[in-house]
Amino acid sequence: MTRQNTPDNVFDRLTGRTITVRHRRRIPIWVIIVVFVGVIAAGAIGYFLLAPLDAPIPDGVDTHYAGLERGYTDQGFPRLGSADAPTLVEDFSSFACPHCRDFHDGPFNGLLDEIAAGQVQFVFIPLPHIGMGANSAAKGALCAGEQGQFWEMHDVLFSWQEKFIFSTFNERRINKGARNLGLDADAFETCMNDDQVEQVLDWARAEFDRRGLRGTPSFFIDGQRVQDYREFETIGASLD
Repeated sequence: MTRQNTPDNVFDRLTGRTITVRHRRRIPIWVIIVVFVGVIAAGAIGYFLLAPLDAPIPDGVDTHYAGLERGYTDQGFPRLGSADAPTLVEDFSSFACPHCRDFHDGPFNGLLDEIAAGQVQFVFIPLPHIGMGANSAAKGALCAGEQGQFWEMHDVLFSWQEKFIFSTFNERRINKGARNLGLDADAFETCMNDDQVEQVLDWARAEFDRRGLRGTPSFFIDGQRVQDYREFETIGASLD
């Protein structure tokens, strides 16, 4: 029987008086375990929220797009190359998507010569809802674009996929990456909370749905869908 936290009356022979003895109730072991685990969890969460985060900038990011024309579509999607280029390539992409990174690291670089030659305009449509952290990463790239460095941040974000497993696109990391790129930190952080950026991402998601897409990366050349970019040595090779 479990002893309740109730007093007992005990006769003290030395004093000839009856005294009341109260028994302290023992704390169940499971309560101690729960409290201990809670403290550990709180410490881990605190470390996760407060620990310094690296935000490396890849070598050569500042010259990768040197000399290439930049702009935006009417919806606010970033464009690389002349708006008058005869061939339009659209890339529905997520910074949290491994296959999108594979395209960026490979076939995309094969397009840069055609873009420089004025043959191709490349439009990047950032999707905020595919992959963990995609929304913060997309906003970070667009906000870097407000200061003329969308494509540099685009390279930075894709490079982080291979470097970090957890909190890859933590907003503190993105803010630090912006500073490491030399951007105005206050203007960048203000942009990250701007409704205009959210509107661009809403348009990206609406266009994704309108075209019946289900995953990333998804490509269109002059409005015609490319089913699998890996069928081509480069997307540029398919333009013939």
